[in-house]
Amino acid sequence: MKKAALAGLFVCMVFGASLLFGQDKEKNAEASKTPETQKAGTPLRVQVVFNEYDGDKKISSLPYTLLVNADGRYRTSMRMGLRVPIEISSNAGVKQTQYLDVGTNLDGTAQKADTDKFILNLQVEKSSVYVPGSAQKSASIGGNEISNSQPIIQQFRIQGDLLVRDGQTVQSTAATDPVTGHVLKLDVTVNVVK
Repeated sequence: MKKAALAGLFVCMVFGASLLFGQDKEKNAEASKTPETQKAGTPLRVQVVFNEYDGDKKISSLPYTLLVNADGRYRTSMRMGLRVPIEISSNAGVKQTQYLDVGTNLDGTAQKADTDKFILNLQVEKSSVYVPGSAQKSASIGGNEISNSQPIIQQFRIQGDLLVRDGQTVQSTAATDPVTGHVLKLDVTVNVVK
């Protein structure tokens, strides 16, 4: 009887060990998978174009391209610009200068919404320096004249979600600059990287 019990215990131990060993093997196989074999998002090429118009005449076009992975986990960021010195005070002949970042900032994430559609979360910030020349009139907003002894920083910001298909271009925004009267249109194109 003792021999039968010992034999049964031995079979249980061997069988249990083989089950555990098999599970460890599966875990090790999962852990050893390379990033290429794990499920990845869809890579997207996102082009953002700032088109500036004076009436019907296009006066500038600034394109930027980001690669965004449509998995919703990772944010892609781009910063392009320069630092502008701004004199903030002059006490007893000593000038103090502060540097201000001016340029374009783009941040984006994407998620797959359907078989051919994506939800693109885009944050866009564009700033530029406006310095009126001697022949130009001073800038004014709402009838209040702005001193032209210092540069004026123009800013444009937008954040939102766009539902776009592969290959589609959407005009996400059109805004009028209160100083110049120029219209800035933001076009966004999304293409799946193949």
